[in-house]
Amino acid sequence: AGGTRRWVAAAAAASAAAGACCWLSRLGTSAASSGRSRLLSARSLASTVSYASPCPSIAFAPSPLVRGLLRRVEDCNDAAEAARSGRPLLIDGDDVGLVLPKAAAELERFPEVFKVTDRSVEMAPGVGSSAEARSEAVAAVLKEMRSSGRVPMLEGWRNEGWPVKASFDAPVRLVVERASGPLFGVRGFGCHVNGLVQRAGAAAEAEEPPCLWVARRAKTKQTYPGMLDHVVAGGLSHGERPGENVIKECLEEASIPAELARRARPAGVVSYSQRDETGWGVKRDVIFCYDLELPEDFKPQANDGEVESFELWDMNRVIESITGDSQEWKPNVALVIIDMFVRRGLLAPEEVGYVDLVRSLKS
Repeated sequence: AGGTRRWVAAAAAASAAAGACCWLSRLGTSAASSGRSRLLSARSLASTVSYASPCPSIAFAPSPLVRGLLRRVEDCNDAAEAARSGRPLLIDGDDVGLVLPKAAAELERFPEVFKVTDRSVEMAPGVGSSAEARSEAVAAVLKEMRSSGRVPMLEGWRNEGWPVKASFDAPVRLVVERASGPLFGVRGFGCHVNGLVQRAGAAAEAEEPPCLWVARRAKTKQTYPGMLDHVVAGGLSHGERPGENVIKECLEEASIPAELARRARPAGVVSYSQRDETGWGVKRDVIFCYDLELPEDFKPQANDGEVESFELWDMNRVIESITGDSQEWKPNVALVIIDMFVRRGLLAPEEVGYVDLVRSLKS
């Protein structure tokens, strides 16, 4: 209604010979009644998964489309079991992190800096009460850990300060090397940009969804080498603000000039708790989501060696890939794209499991 884009699953047909297929169509419009109807195909998952609804007495099976998207969300939220054995990192009474047993045992080797008990990890009394004093003491510990080779995640050392705080607007209690963030289970903050292009040839009345620029990460990247990513994404270093980060990363990663980058519009946040790949820590990240509409004649260019290539995908291909079995997507990128599906009406609330999917994007 009112020209708003609405795409819903119209049918899910299973066939022993050809497998299952789910088609997305705008709400209230059928291909038979309107030549303007446009369809997006999305691969259906063969398995049946049950989820508990908000009412504990009701169980339901999400639609094939939602089931595929929920699987991506779960990939980024696999830390629940590990977190149960973790200990809070407490500084000045603030709960600023979550330390797993293996990491706690390593920190216990430095009693002059860390006070490790069965209940928590805190700074040792003699470290000092300022963020600067704590940061200096912890930096010395991390350098020793790195040189010892005992902590695998420190092999990805970046020489980048990572703020440790209870929430985004809370005071910074400590600054650590970015690679050690999961070791302490601290909140990480970053920005992801959906680079969107509305093709001029698409008839306005057909309500075509925009295309999405997809980046292929360089194979030399320390994390997730060669995987699919947003056109621009970056973590927020100590003292950096989201808007500043977007403009900087746009130029560095995709050669998007500042005058274009300033068009990026903030569109909310997603968050998740994910087990670090090394098994030593937890990523408890919050991502600021941005939409940036780029001209059809603009092509991003790699500028800092972090991206191998860029490709413009139509939204049908994006949905098929995200809901399918592809293992090429960097996990948190899928969450930001799913959030974009919801915000832009590419997924309708009539989909079974819609509410749980939307809720799951903020852990």
